[in-house]
Amino acid sequence: MNQVIGNKDLIVKDNRLIVSKYHLTLAQIKFISFMSSQIKKDDEDFYIYSFKINDILDVLGMQRVNYKRLRVSLRELMTKYIVLENTQYDIKETTFLSFFHIDKKNDLINIRFDKSLKPFLLQLNKKFTKLSLKKILRFNSQYTIRMYEILESRANIYERYKNKHELEFEYEIEEFKEIMVGDYNYKTEQIEILKSYTLYNNFKRKVLDICYKELKEKGDYYFEYEPIKTGRKVTSIKFKIHTNREKVKKDFKEKKRQFLLKGEEKQLVAEQIRRMIARQGDKIRDKLKYEQKMMQLYFQGNLKYDKDLQEIKDELDRRALADILNRKQ
Repeated sequence: MNQVIGNKDLIVKDNRLIVSKYHLTLAQIKFISFMSSQIKKDDEDFYIYSFKINDILDVLGMQRVNYKRLRVSLRELMTKYIVLENTQYDIKETTFLSFFHIDKKNDLINIRFDKSLKPFLLQLNKKFTKLSLKKILRFNSQYTIRMYEILESRANIYERYKNKHELEFEYEIEEFKEIMVGDYNYKTEQIEILKSYTLYNNFKRKVLDICYKELKEKGDYYFEYEPIKTGRKVTSIKFKIHTNREKVKKDFKEKKRQFLLKGEEKQLVAEQIRRMIARQGDKIRDKLKYEQKMMQLYFQGNLKYDKDLQEIKDELDRRALADILNRKQ
């Protein structure tokens, strides 16, 4: 069954896939993210997704002249290995795609995930992370995207269990390199680190520092890190996750500006939230976070109003409906 790709933002991914080992180009990782965003919560199997070639080139920021490169990228996604498990007793590997069809006559691409990825992308009910396609498409480095996913998975666990230990974590340097820049060599059956990243200073400059800078500028979370040495050699890296409060505030203000277009409605919502904050008093530890939650309820149409404000809202809704009906006459 084919499904035409639409405009969606939510990606839900099993945490095991987030820390699996594979190496993709920036275009490839954005393409896989785009495909992942098309999966619906209730899907029990993968569809063959169909989309216009120009649409996907636009999403990936590629020009039409890059059409041949797109074909090569798709072919590589059928042969690139994802190492999900690699222990003494358990080896589990797969690929991203099992099929693609370029229909030149209709200017379409038909494509499907490999079915082995079903436990990692479909019907997830525990140990998963919600990601944003819009945020992923803004990043300019594939390594930033991988780090964004890692930070979001850790922050998600923290939000669920309020376990502060999730905001600090440590990776052995070789393990972390394998996740970020490792490429599986099927001939040697080993995950190999790209030569340009074997030296720690090169890895720091080309991966860690780029991730840090981009996430500090564009992410809801960013990280600080500390190299841990054994003797003179860096053997592990300790990370600490920080909330990017300035970005969160900026995004929140933009959402307000975008959604609260009518002055009367803006005043009504602001008054209701003001009352709720006043009633809660010192029980609210973080007023900004509380206001954000209330605004989210408003965006979803679930904000509860006091009786007098509800009457005003009903009148505003009646007037808005009357205006729409008059325009249609």
